[in-house]
Order: sequence, then structure tokens, then C-alpha cells
Amino acid sequence: MEKVVFELVKRDGRREAYRPQKLVRSLLRAGLAPRMLVETVAKIRPWPGLDTDSLRARVEHELSLRQPGAAYRYATTRSLVARSSELSGFGWACVNPETVCRLGLRHGDAVWLCQEQTPAPFSIDSRADVERRQVWLNPREMAAMAVRDGTRLAASSVFHDRSATTEDPPEHGSTAGVTALPSGTAGPVLLYARASITA
Repeated sequence: MEKVVFELVKRDGRREAYRPQKLVRSLLRAGLAPRMLVETVAKIRPWPGLDTDSLRARVEHELSLRQPGAAYRYATTRSLVARSSELSGFGWACVNPETVCRLGLRHGDAVWLCQEQTPAPFSIDSRADVERRQVWLNPREMAAMAVRDGTRLAASSVFHDRSATTEDPPEHGSTAGVTALPSGTAGPVLLYARASITA
């Protein structure tokens, strides 16, 4: 029997083959435990005309049935590419307003940037000249954190302790030492450096 390849409709109208591996990567960035990750991917059955928003909604629904905390972490995680920019002030992470909104945050909210397990606090600078899937950082701060231009980062409005080994970390992660935020904000953001996408 011939295997059916489903296409995923992107937000800009482009189509690409549905690849479960990409879903696995996004679930890993959201800090899901391996068992839950495997169970969730197995439950997602693509259908003709599936778009990215519908896929995210379906994944969030599957997670919410078993672990609402995991669903929240997935819903508030986005993948961004780090770009070095002198326009980014020291201590600020410049992000497109639409991305800031998708993270449930506002200009000036606290963000945590990290590579591996050592987060550093920043503030969000909402700027329209930043591309939607990018975050601009000061070149000196990028060098201090050993983050290269073009490094893919996972941005989340929840602080996840990636060293946690439990199947269900606390719903809002570890918040020890987090700067207090204005009321109504979703919480701090933690950017995890992933594999570089540049040569």
C-alpha cells in the first residue's frame, strides 16, 4: 500500500510535507518529557489541507487532556533566530511586535536568555523592523553568552528547568530568582540556544 504524504499549509500560504520530526523538535523546545512527547506525536494524525494553526491547536488539545502544564508550555514556546545588531541596547532583546503578542508579553517585560542551563535576564524591546522569526541581541552580549549569529533559539513565556527529569514539571516551571513582572503578563521568557543554522 502506498504511503500518503500530507502537506502542511504554512501561514504565508506555502505548502510543505508534514514531518513529525519538526513536531518532535517543537515539543522538545517546550520541555516535554520523552514519554509524553512520543504519545503526543503518535496521536496527531494529519489530514488534507491541515494548516499550522490547526496543527498547534490539535497538539495543545492532546496535551491539555493529560497535562495542562505541558500544554501551556507548548502554547507559549516559539522558535526564533538570533541576529547580532548594534540597534539592540545592552540588556535588551529586540523582537517583532507580533512575536511579542504571540508570547503573551509586552514591551519591557522580563525575558531570560540562556545557552544550556545558565539564564541571563533581559527586557523585551518590541520593534517593527525586526523580522517575525528573529530576535536581535547586542553583539557583545551574544559573544559573552557564546551565541553565534543565526543560532536557533526557543522562546517561551514560561521558565522551564531543562534539568528537570520528572514527567510533569511544575505548571509554571521554576521561578526562583525571577524578577517580578507587571501584573497581567504571562511570565518570564527563556530562550534556549539550539544547533546553529549557519555554516
